[in-house]
Amino acid sequence: MRHGQTLVEYILVLVTLLGAAAAAGLLAKAIHAQTQRTDALLGSEYP
Repeated sequence: MRHGQTLVEYILVLVTLLGAAAAAGLLAKAIHAQTQRTDALLGSEYP
């Protein structure tokens, strides 16, 4: 019984870490896209 509980806990931690890594990746991608938009806006010739 105890062995099965440990396995489930390891799997839950792994899934949580993968979810956190995916969220961090999406955040980094969004920040990069926003930086590119800001750079394009500041670099444009619009007064």
